[in-house]
Amino acid sequence: MQASIFRLIQLDIEGWTLIVPESYFLASEEEIEEKTGGCGPGEIGDWFVPDTMYGESVFLACQIHDWMYSEGESLEDKKIADRVFLWNMTVLIQETPGTGATEDSMLDVVRLRRVMTYFSAVYYAGNDCFEKGKSPRSKDVVID
Repeated sequence: MQASIFRLIQLDIEGWTLIVPESYFLASEEEIEEKTGGCGPGEIGDWFVPDTMYGESVFLACQIHDWMYSEGESLEDKKIADRVFLWNMTVLIQETPGTGATEDSMLDVVRLRRVMTYFSAVYYAGNDCFEKGKSPRSKDVVID
């Protein structure tokens, strides 16, 4: 599926079927490591924004989101990256690898609330992170 600049595909990663841009699928492990991190901003910030939600890892969703932010060019690309992030986090929380089954657990309800917190944070306050390293920044471009 084409969504703005991204050609999105479903990819099996470690037993989960996640949505990724084709460029992520084609990248080497070194390229992915160079452009991505975990969920937090690094160093001490990772204490406040961990890669896990009550014992369940969402690292892969964060890594894909970082990749899409690094590749994105417009605020439309950012919004698509944020929505893919939400989808992938939900899959990582709800599905058991290899079965597609969901675990009926109250802990998953709490985890999904945290998913919405992460999504809201990047959707509403993530513009500076998206713009980091881009020149010119999309907010500085005036279209007549």
